[in-house]
Amino acid sequence: MNMNAFVQGNLALLLGVVAFIGVLFASRQGTSEVEKADLRVGARWLGVYLVLRVNGFWLEDLVPTEWHAYLRVSWVLAFAFGMTRIGAAGLFWLRRRFTKVVAAKIHRDVLDFVLYVIVAIPILKTQLKIDLATLLGTSAVLSLVLGFALQDTLGNLFSGLSLQLETPFNVGDYIRVGEKEGRVVQIAWRSTRIESVRREVITIPNSLIAKEKVTNFSSEHAPVAIELEFGASYDAAPNFVKAEASETLREAPLVLAEPAPWVRVASFGDSQVTYRVRFFVSDYASLPHVTDEILSRLWYRFGRKGIEIPFPQRVVQLRTTEKPKREPDLELITRLPLFAPFPIEEAKALSKAAVEHTFGRGEEVITEGREASTFYVVVSGRLSVRVGYPAKEIATLERGAAFGEMSLLTGEPRSATVVAMEDCVLLEMGREVFARYLQANPERLAQIATMIDGRKAELAAATSSSADDKSPSAGKALARLREIFRL
Repeated sequence: MNMNAFVQGNLALLLGVVAFIGVLFASRQGTSEVEKADLRVGARWLGVYLVLRVNGFWLEDLVPTEWHAYLRVSWVLAFAFGMTRIGAAGLFWLRRRFTKVVAAKIHRDVLDFVLYVIVAIPILKTQLKIDLATLLGTSAVLSLVLGFALQDTLGNLFSGLSLQLETPFNVGDYIRVGEKEGRVVQIAWRSTRIESVRREVITIPNSLIAKEKVTNFSSEHAPVAIELEFGASYDAAPNFVKAEASETLREAPLVLAEPAPWVRVASFGDSQVTYRVRFFVSDYASLPHVTDEILSRLWYRFGRKGIEIPFPQRVVQLRTTEKPKREPDLELITRLPLFAPFPIEEAKALSKAAVEHTFGRGEEVITEGREASTFYVVVSGRLSVRVGYPAKEIATLERGAAFGEMSLLTGEPRSATVVAMEDCVLLEMGREVFARYLQANPERLAQIATMIDGRKAELAAATSSSADDKSPSAGKALARLREIFRL
């Protein structure tokens, strides 16, 4: 039985019904929109076949006898095209499953065209006595006319084929073509479509892409490097600036730890030392977010560390290099439990030594496990207290709260990490300030030792841990205080 006789038989009709139902079900279950689109095309061809095949008997009574052959050929072609399309969709599905590469639209269209021609030639030749090879050979003049009329379209077509042969990018890659950049969403016959970070879909003719410089930021899905430059004052030592910038990169969530970022001196300018930062991200589309994150964090950190970000000077002017110091809120500080052992005048004198700092949202003020000798008082903003890994939030701090005094007084590593939840203003005080007053009045150490034991009990309760023998008694805390402050 030849192909034509089979398609016109009842077995083909049954097979068409089963295939039509199966394809509709598979198109609903598929995970890829490309696969669903391919299967829906096959379903449409089978639907046309079933409509023509089922209604073929009475349709033949409505049309002249010489049209009966064309009617039969129409459903034969519809059946053949439908099964061909389903087979091609299966091949593309296998390719995506084993190579993880989604076939470009131009690949699917070229394969469809070739398969449709291969299937149609024998059917038309046997049923209608039409020889497509002879027909194409006698239409050379028409082909020449069409070639001139469609030269731009054909140029885009062959440019698209050339791009697919070289494969400079695939669907899903983030690329830059000339001044346009975005993620590739479709590679078609005439053009390629990319989606920018602003959700704009840009259609670029393939002939233009073939002439432009194309940069692919997603090659083999490897991390991509980003470079930024910033300036710092000549008064700040380069090694100090580089250390602070490196710490900022370490804290930025979008910056990858491997490959490791670096900071280098790039040049000496008229009014600043220019530094270059290189770091890696997993997706180049995050460039605006990571740039904002790093530059914002650098501004806050440099402000706290006294590193000036200079601006070009065009005129000679007399100005002070020191910012006016805002007086600390003495009442806010002196009512803290840490200052209870001190008379009010001494507490106020201690408070005047506090240094004001500003922290940006997401910055770590202190880090669990690190050595330190300072404590902080919250003037404004909110902060999150976190312990463990992964971090668990155990408390939030607002105006008037203090933290870090355990490391200040006992020399122990930080017991928690404190992160700014919004822009915060904090007052920082160091151990050397307290040392002067405690050396003059060592009897106040006992009260401070009692306060230390109370704070340890509170922390144990907050972290759902019980006090054990490692928690020092008041006597041990007092001995540790004497050792720290050399009394």
